[in-house]
Amino acid sequence: MAEPKRIPDGMQVFSMVSGQARIEDEADFVIIGSGAGGATAARVLTDAGHSVILVEEGPYVPVKERGYDVWTGFRSSWRDCGFQVAEGRLFLPIIQGMGVGGTTTMNGAICHRMKPELHAEWVRDHKLPENLSFEEFSRIYDRVDQELQIAPAPEEVLGRHNTLLRDGLQAIGFSHNPIRRNVVGCQGSSRCIQGCPTAAKQSMDQTYLPFALRKGARLYAECRVSKIVRVNGRAGLVEAQFVSSPDRLKGPKATFRARRAVLLAASAIQTPLLLAASGIGKESGLVGQRFQCHPGISLLGEFEEPVRMWESVTQGYESTHLWTDRLKFETVSIPLDNAAARFDGYGKKLMENVERLGHLACWGVHVRSEAHGRIYRDFMGRTRIKYDMTDGDVVRLKRGLKLMAKMLFAAGAKTVMPGVHGLPKRMDHPDQMEALDQLDNSPNRYHGIASHMFGTAVMGADRKRSVVGFDGQVHEMPGLYVLDSSTFPTNLGVNPQNSIIAWSWLCSEKLA
Repeated sequence: MAEPKRIPDGMQVFSMVSGQARIEDEADFVIIGSGAGGATAARVLTDAGHSVILVEEGPYVPVKERGYDVWTGFRSSWRDCGFQVAEGRLFLPIIQGMGVGGTTTMNGAICHRMKPELHAEWVRDHKLPENLSFEEFSRIYDRVDQELQIAPAPEEVLGRHNTLLRDGLQAIGFSHNPIRRNVVGCQGSSRCIQGCPTAAKQSMDQTYLPFALRKGARLYAECRVSKIVRVNGRAGLVEAQFVSSPDRLKGPKATFRARRAVLLAASAIQTPLLLAASGIGKESGLVGQRFQCHPGISLLGEFEEPVRMWESVTQGYESTHLWTDRLKFETVSIPLDNAAARFDGYGKKLMENVERLGHLACWGVHVRSEAHGRIYRDFMGRTRIKYDMTDGDVVRLKRGLKLMAKMLFAAGAKTVMPGVHGLPKRMDHPDQMEALDQLDNSPNRYHGIASHMFGTAVMGADRKRSVVGFDGQVHEMPGLYVLDSSTFPTNLGVNPQNSIIAWSWLCSEKLA
């Protein structure tokens, strides 16, 4: 047996050790991935009395080992140390966690429900059935709100950084609200993306995984799945190998046998890669296709008075006022080493700028983009993400940036740093952002990131036009279910954590 590590309440995670040729285990269900989808499935299935094995590629990082700096957090718990990118005219970093708890351990704790208008679109355009009604999703949302203690960020931890956005939104007449977050006793330490240092964030490593392990589930970390194998015509075997993190040294091979089903919840990037490696995708041709995400751009505003964005919740305030126009605004309290990289100059000038870090606010806009990309492995086995924003996506981004500059100046910023190639490095009036309209629509003028991935194993009734059915089962391999956002027909325009949980819960209920 692999070497155990402790997680909350004395539970065990089995990690790689040397000196063993192979590890074998068997359960009713084998779940690949321990993030929002996989942990939820484990919670539901173990509560119903089933035996469960979870297999996670990344490591378990205890709260006490989470570092303050960005590099420590990225190196231990972010895929490719945060350097995973989508390739297009703009090389766009794709932000994704990799560890026990998945991205839930490293996100901003934002818990949005799917917009009812979007659900209606899925019903109309993608024929979503009655058993996936908005009422059914809402039933799960209500329960998860209680279990993960989801509530709006309280005033006492918003800090000046978040209340300034509230001032700016109010000044331009936009609706706004504190962000609903899955936290208990948040201290506003602004370290969500390094991993919460106080375990206040109710991420999967603090909630559903300990629940499942108390019920008897077994969790194997630092164990990379290579293939899902048919047994008697159904998904029945998972082949894997232990790979240490972050040095990537290979350890024992592992075989996990599923008596009832294999559940795949590895994300909209890793899920299609595993499906393809298991010989799935020839019938529809859609495995790894239709990749969608939310590209995001931030602006820095410098204020006369101190902002000290590190003394606030990482993301505590937002506006979905223009959701129907495919835009969402929110605070983004970035770590200081990241913020410093946005300054111009070097030497003495850079140090003078760094001294102003405490006066900066960082706000972001993300786009519910129209673009579709694809995920595949190249001939050397490397993951490739091809994605390019459309002209319409860039036009929306320009609009979002202009509006966000207005918010910053309306809130009292004396200077805004747009970070756009072709614009001045600093601006002292919102009208200067109108120059964006004179620039072409090439996305490589912008710095940004992308998060929230969707669509690469899309659900549907027609096996020629979809990868999985409306119960999550893969058309081409009975007994294999996909329980992550790769099944979503479109992106959401809001953070998907809650909807991934709801989708996984609904499918797991039926399996249970």
